[in-house]
Amino acid sequence: MLATGKFTLVSFANRCRIRSVCRRLFQPSRNSSVQVDVDVSDLDVKHLTDFKKHLRVNKIPYKDGPTCLQLQCRLCEQNHTAYVNKRTGAFLCPGCDVLKPLPLAANLYEKGQQLNKADLTKEIYISQFNKPANVTQDVCDELRIPGLKVADLNALDAKYSSECNTLIFPLRNEGGIVTGEKSLHVSSKSEDVFQNSLRSGLLIYGPANKNKAILVSNLMDFLVLVMQRLENYCVICLPYMLKTLPQECLPRLERFKEIIFWFKLDSTGWDAPRTFSNKLDMKRCLLIRPTETEPSPLEAHKKRLNLRLIIQKATTISHKSIITFGALRNDILSELQNVEKVNGVKWKRFPILNKLLKGHRKGELTIITGPTGSGKTTFMSEYSLDLAVQGVSTLWGSFEIRNTRLASTLLRQYVGYSLENKLNEFDHWASKFEKHPLYFMTFHGQQQLKVVMEAIEHAQYVHDINHVIIDNLQFMMGISSAHRLDKFWEQDAVIAAFRSFATNRNVHVTLVMHPRKERDEDELTTSSVFGGAKATQEADNVLIIQDKRLTSVRGKKYLQIVKNRYTGDLGIMPLEFDKDALSYATSNKKKKDKDKDDKETIKVNTKDS
Repeated sequence: MLATGKFTLVSFANRCRIRSVCRRLFQPSRNSSVQVDVDVSDLDVKHLTDFKKHLRVNKIPYKDGPTCLQLQCRLCEQNHTAYVNKRTGAFLCPGCDVLKPLPLAANLYEKGQQLNKADLTKEIYISQFNKPANVTQDVCDELRIPGLKVADLNALDAKYSSECNTLIFPLRNEGGIVTGEKSLHVSSKSEDVFQNSLRSGLLIYGPANKNKAILVSNLMDFLVLVMQRLENYCVICLPYMLKTLPQECLPRLERFKEIIFWFKLDSTGWDAPRTFSNKLDMKRCLLIRPTETEPSPLEAHKKRLNLRLIIQKATTISHKSIITFGALRNDILSELQNVEKVNGVKWKRFPILNKLLKGHRKGELTIITGPTGSGKTTFMSEYSLDLAVQGVSTLWGSFEIRNTRLASTLLRQYVGYSLENKLNEFDHWASKFEKHPLYFMTFHGQQQLKVVMEAIEHAQYVHDINHVIIDNLQFMMGISSAHRLDKFWEQDAVIAAFRSFATNRNVHVTLVMHPRKERDEDELTTSSVFGGAKATQEADNVLIIQDKRLTSVRGKKYLQIVKNRYTGDLGIMPLEFDKDALSYATSNKKKKDKDKDDKETIKVNTKDS
């Protein structure tokens, strides 16, 4: 769990204690409790302002960089360079491997004290591979990158595991400490990352005196650019491809005055440059937009294009408020050549949604409503799980249902059946499930808009959240700090805040809302959404769960798309519920039918024999 000042984020990552939470579902105890890990983040700007004032008063030199303050670390005896993230307040000393919240570090600075030696114990990374050897030319040839030599890989301290047929590259932090390794499977060209739990490093090629860099997402593109021996640029490979850029990586990027993004953009990372540029300071970021004449480095190398000429064509990322057609021209061409990728991430469990909505896109606002008890939360959990498994980093804000129950539902939908009677399988499935980018806010009951937005903005910065789900919107109304406000006006203010956040931060926001009280026999429409008309006017997509089972003998339940701003396509998707899997996915039903047919076939064959 990640505690951040007034709010807490919970993630299904290795740092969490979520397994103990889920065990309580199957072995409940009234006295059981969950330990909360203290995060290094603090959103209170006052801490940073006071700390800078203390540095000036005591004449402690510091440098105000694009993302961090740089100063001499006085928490240890080594006098390394420390970094303070200006957005989250994380105090990081890569040299002595310290990661602490700014209030604690500032308190020690003011008192002139140092951390205990126990807090300075470096977390030594242990390789996941058994006795890797040096790289040979045969391995280079198997990668099928024309011109790649052993010397190129030796310059990166790469090793080779013949047992796994895998290349291994060390990841280092700004202090030169190995924090993990990035592996490339030679046959499949797939990648894996192994890092220490609370640390993150980068793979950088080039001398320390260069102040320009090219940022790529995968090792194949990285190796192609390393081969070019670029005189003016360092080459950097992101640890987690386009999924996230951890704040622990930012100190290694502070020295660069110009950073060029050169990505092979897929549906999950189409808007990654915009997200990362907001984190790195947009003023120093440039972008090579993907077109047929300017593809990814690997594709350009195979087509024998001039990579240096493509780098010169990098353009600034558009100003957030003003833009011209000239600046949009390459974006338009890129979208026309990559229509399917622009459509967004496709659902695997709900193919009908792909036909109607075309995909899940960043920067949009979706509203889903339906009668009480119609399964809005259950459907949304599976809807979001489908996307999260594909790498869409998701933040859940469930004010109505506790995170333990929500996490249990997600896990059951992921597995496909209940684990209550199969506890021996829990560790296996929990280990697989926690690798997916799912985070939870620990709010419950009514909450103020300001507090919730602070939590969301923090999570978007630190974890590169792509999808935010609020269940439900009514829990953010009725406790305004001002005098009593009109409930419709208050709801409009909340809607406006989420609309602005979705657009400015390029994040998809889904709001679960209750409908107005309607007669049971009447179908819900866009005007049935509670509140004024602003909600449906601002939304890009409006989804309604229609439940006719209680008003008709043959009544069905289905999802109706009543607004689709992207393509205008409207329609319905039948919802057939699988109680064992808590699933509405047609793919699960087909799979169960197939398994049933296979079992019957086996029985028949047994009788015949």
